[in-house]
Amino acid sequence: MNQKIYLDNNATTKVDDEVLEAMLPYLKSQYGNPSSIYSFGKDVTEKIKNSKKNIAKLLNAQEDEIIFTSCASESNVTAIMSAVKNNPNKKHIITTKVEHASILETMKNLENNGYNITYLSVDKNGKLDLEELKSKITNDTCLISVMMANNEIGNIYPIKEIDEIAKEQNILFHCDAVQAIGKVKIDVKDLNMDTLSLSGHKIHAPKGIGVLYVKNGTNFTPLIFGHQENNRRGGTENVPYIVGLGKAAELIINDNYKVNNTLKELRDYMENEIKNNIDDVIIYGDLENRLPNTSSIAFKGVSANELLLMLESFNIFISTGSACNSKLAEPSHVLVACNADLDNYSPIRISLSKDNTKEEIDILIKRLVSIVNMLRRKNL
Repeated sequence: MNQKIYLDNNATTKVDDEVLEAMLPYLKSQYGNPSSIYSFGKDVTEKIKNSKKNIAKLLNAQEDEIIFTSCASESNVTAIMSAVKNNPNKKHIITTKVEHASILETMKNLENNGYNITYLSVDKNGKLDLEELKSKITNDTCLISVMMANNEIGNIYPIKEIDEIAKEQNILFHCDAVQAIGKVKIDVKDLNMDTLSLSGHKIHAPKGIGVLYVKNGTNFTPLIFGHQENNRRGGTENVPYIVGLGKAAELIINDNYKVNNTLKELRDYMENEIKNNIDDVIIYGDLENRLPNTSSIAFKGVSANELLLMLESFNIFISTGSACNSKLAEPSHVLVACNADLDNYSPIRISLSKDNTKEEIDILIKRLVSIVNMLRRKNL
């Protein structure tokens, strides 16, 4: 059987062996409830505190600014709804056309409840125009929400500049940093943002654990009420997953982002080899300022779905865009916003992790060349 080559790491990553090892005791022997007053529970509480310390260090935050959630979608919705509840007299929000579905669906719900949402446009390379942002701010604006890095094309957005614009107008700023964490150094003190979301399963921790950072002094209303997380997020803590996320954060800190140099070299090698061996190729996004692991690429006249299925037959796994939208029979909202020629070019997304090797990329390139040529001959 062919080896499995997994190249969809922006959708989810494999749980790191060290992360799994750290989690196992809290799935088996150390299963006490952290809300208990006896030592069997208190010992677990100390591990939660240690994980919070690691995540705070990764973000240069204070430990009491970290709230554990079930996922980044919950964190995003919590941040948005808290901003809305704490600014009841303001009904305008600014976001972008290229946000994650959890942001866009929340905005649709708010529109249905009387809010005015401005969706900032992007150019053909997915770049934002900060002058457009400035022009859309009104006295009624209560929140600006912009992602740090795009999950499909990998663009890294000028978050510090956006936050400065928000602060000049005394507007709350929320940032979805799910795809950026571990790939971009994030210093919340330097960025001076109000709220930020991240997810465990993008950084080799398990699915089902996320974080919401809330800057001290920010007015905050929970989405789920309860005494846990200092009364900011109710529900018994998911201890094994919190421990796993804390370990994943520790691994990033210890690596000091060195793996990203390797990922960029591997991504650039892959793109150059593809362009050298296949004609009529487009690479989407801001090629000068994007995540080191992400490539959104299309081959003229080749269906992404056909390409994906044929690669899967060789145990090579890629995607056609965001995993959250993959079951919808609609084109990528990100590339629609970029005014991409989706009639002639059908994009795939290849996203790497520390687990990928040059040998795997060479196999991918070999298969891509043969499959693209075959599909093009078939479509003549």
